Amino acid sequence: MAPEKHEILRDHLSDHALNVLQRLHDHGYAAYLVGGCVRDLLRGVRPKDFDVVTDARPEQVKALFRHARIIGRRFKIVHVVFGRDLIEVTTFRGGDDEGVRRSDQGRILRDNVFGTIDQDVWRRDFACNALYYNYADDTLVDYVQGWQDVQSGHLRIIGDPATRYREDPVRMLRAARFMAKLGFTLLPETAEAIHICRDLLKDIAPARLFDESIKLFQGGHAWAGFLQLRELNLLGYLFAGLNDLLDRDYDRVSALVEKILTGTDERIQLGLPVNPAFLLAGLLWADLSRRREYWVHQRVDVDAALDLAADEVIAATVRQVAIPRRLTDLMRVIWSLQPALEREGQNMVPGAPLDGLTEAQKTLLAHAWFRAALDFLCLRSEVGEVSDSICAFWRHYAPARDKDSGEAVPTVLPEDFVTHGDPKRRPRRRSRRPRQSRPH
Repeated sequence: MAPEKHEILRDHLSDHALNVLQRLHDHGYAAYLVGGCVRDLLRGVRPKDFDVVTDARPEQVKALFRHARIIGRRFKIVHVVFGRDLIEVTTFRGGDDEGVRRSDQGRILRDNVFGTIDQDVWRRDFACNALYYNYADDTLVDYVQGWQDVQSGHLRIIGDPATRYREDPVRMLRAARFMAKLGFTLLPETAEAIHICRDLLKDIAPARLFDESIKLFQGGHAWAGFLQLRELNLLGYLFAGLNDLLDRDYDRVSALVEKILTGTDERIQLGLPVNPAFLLAGLLWADLSRRREYWVHQRVDVDAALDLAADEVIAATVRQVAIPRRLTDLMRVIWSLQPALEREGQNMVPGAPLDGLTEAQKTLLAHAWFRAALDFLCLRSEVGEVSDSICAFWRHYAPARDKDSGEAVPTVLPEDFVTHGDPKRRPRRRSRRPRQSRPH
């Protein structure tokens, strides 16, 4: 496609991406920008990340750059590092199935088969992501009508949808993410196959599902992505407990989730930091509350009941989505401080001098993770779970970090980790009552 038709602005190209393209060209290799960066360039959006594809093999690419490393087992990729920037370089994949290792269900397990550009395009997922930009002559290469999909706002998988989902079931989650991010419409054939193939997500490694979840929820379109997961009946493969509770009482359960996710989106749009532990604590709060209520009914005290519920909800979740321990520890802290904040903030009037506070209140204010727990409490107050006066009381003694942070800061800032280290899991209070088994 000629330059006058595609209208890609070269000013939107990264200097580091151009460096990689130019060096590959100078050494006789073909090299193109590919994927989401080309799609975004066509939409007039300056991409955050740039991917390069070439006919050079990974070892040949690595040899051209001082700071480059080969990663990946299923398919080798080269990361070329420029300070804090990173350009991902892949070799054209081939269409020959001989070197492709598949599971019994058709999932691709290993795929180090190299090929040409006209073979590579058929190995990509969605047509809008299968566009190649040749910087050398400023042309756009389009084998699958991806340009038309970008113009019309359609999301269409390349090839037979069911076959492509069997090759990599995570493509179904990527469909939800792209719909949320781009506002594109999933074409009927691409959508229908999801209903047939979605159970294949049960076979995906929990660590990979965690990575995909973070991409979806920390890409600036978390709430829209959440709604797409629900629409496509995919949320249960990530967070089964939450999905079950939404089916029972959507309005009540979704209220806090919406606050958490829209707050995360707003901070990302403002360029402010976010922490996945806060987000995950919000997603799992309804399930935690349900389990805690059970233990309270068994006459376990409130704090111990919360600890038991936290054990259960984390154990159940990490079987689906492998949340790292450093995050689950912080989630526990945010959750465990909620009863104390409620108890010590009840019937209190903001404005009393610090020396008029109780020792328990001073201890909470001094807690390393007080701000994160308070932000969570105040979001709960916005949906009616906690009295506004309790939030107001604690806010008086914990002003926002800066004028841009807003009242409820849904994050833990990087300096918190530097100053305090990872949060320590406090010993759990053991009830004297024997633990009872119960249906989940």
